[in-house]
Amino acid sequence: MSVFRATIGEAAYDRLAIITDITAEVRGGELTVILGSNGAGKSTTLRALMGTIRCAGRKLVLDGNDLSHHAPWQLPHHGVVFVPDGARCFPSLSVLENLRGARLAIGQPADKAEMERGLDQVYELFPVLRQMSSRPAGALSGGQRQMVAVGRALMVNPRVLILDEPSAGLAPKVVEEMFEALGVIKRSRDCGILMAEQNVGLASNIADRCLVLEQGRMVLSGAMDNVARDPKLRSAYLGL
Repeated sequence: MSVFRATIGEAAYDRLAIITDITAEVRGGELTVILGSNGAGKSTTLRALMGTIRCAGRKLVLDGNDLSHHAPWQLPHHGVVFVPDGARCFPSLSVLENLRGARLAIGQPADKAEMERGLDQVYELFPVLRQMSSRPAGALSGGQRQMVAVGRALMVNPRVLILDEPSAGLAPKVVEEMFEALGVIKRSRDCGILMAEQNVGLASNIADRCLVLEQGRMVLSGAMDNVARDPKLRSAYLGL
């Protein structure tokens, strides 16, 4: 079972410190969710972890291998793949080209049989993408583009899948489909999922572990069942 640990010291935009001293851990086949209200620092934590914003201290370890000094573009080569918010994909390329391109972008062999297996796995999770494989990604709905974004990440066989607010801006039915797919991913692959999310209800249904942020600080962490019962979770969201 893979084990991924990330420790972030202080992360900031220019001179404005946003988060301080956060530690997250996720194991293969499990999902760890980062919860908190808007502005709590969830997305900043993931960006600091990936190395896309300035951070005073950053340590990433996957199965004992120190990845701390790798640039963001290098992390997918080592099995750590990030899906940012906003359902991002290449809008002028077809769904199929987006998916195939993910493997080629990190230099994985373009073996036809292996490529087809990867595509079949993505299409099994998101059947609508098979039907729309020849359409430009920019012509899809927001929910369908989010499926493409997650599918692209899965095409490189990640050992750690990092997701920033995968439900943001999606219709309720699509959100349910996305969370159902994430549950399948964690059960069927030896892939750990680290996810920032604001939808407490759906996240708590599939998460194994949880950490809660409040004003850039980690105020609570542990097994999801225990955290869900802790009054600090309510305080972090409602200020009560």
